[in-house]
Amino acid sequence: MSQRVLRTLTASEPQRLEEALQANLYLTGDHPTHTDAKVFGELSGTSFDKAAFPNLWAWFQFISQFAPEITQQWPAPVQQAPAHVEAAPQPEQKAAEGAEEDELDLFADDPSVEEEAKKLAEEKAKGKKEEPVGRSTVVFDVKPTTSTVDLDALAARIINEVQFPGLKWGAEFKKQPVAFGIFKLMVGCVMEDSVETEAIVEQIMEMTGTMNVEEEDEEGNGTGVWNTVEDNLVQSVDIANFQKL
Repeated sequence: MSQRVLRTLTASEPQRLEEALQANLYLTGDHPTHTDAKVFGELSGTSFDKAAFPNLWAWFQFISQFAPEITQQWPAPVQQAPAHVEAAPQPEQKAAEGAEEDELDLFADDPSVEEEAKKLAEEKAKGKKEEPVGRSTVVFDVKPTTSTVDLDALAARIINEVQFPGLKWGAEFKKQPVAFGIFKLMVGCVMEDSVETEAIVEQIMEMTGTMNVEEEDEEGNGTGVWNTVEDNLVQSVDIANFQKL
């Protein structure tokens, strides 16, 4: 039996890229890989139809937020092993299964089957068709209260603690300088239309933890004396990028 070979995703086939991104944040799943970096590089400097490939467009805008030194470290995609194929049943097994089937009453009433048939008939009569679920990719700018806030720990808390049905966070995040030695976080997600960005922002803003704070004199200058305090970790949360899929 020949083993199925997976075709490599390339920028020359935008429709395949669009299909791969319909259910995933990245090209090969929930985590970024070398494939994302390679295809992004191939697409850079080219143009493609945003209306025809909305998922691809949103992915391209999202990946552009990461610096090259970060995307170069993304690992190769993991190829899943071929599904296990069960051995054909032996003659003795077939005979035993045949005997069990002979004992079944094929004409017995099955309430569950009747109930299922009734439901299908009712749904068909209504003629209702479920609308596809709308999704968007969102990148949040998260500014900490002070420069002493551990941004790696804060990003992990956001990804693990801020959870809603229909919300999927990306595994990667970015730290970008703002001013005066303070960096901000850039974290991205894919969210269904049922998820409210205000609820996400509210949960992030409510995060508290310990941090080091320098004491100030009467003129507001630092004294060089540091204290560990419990306080809000986040100063503000803004939406840096919003793309409808």
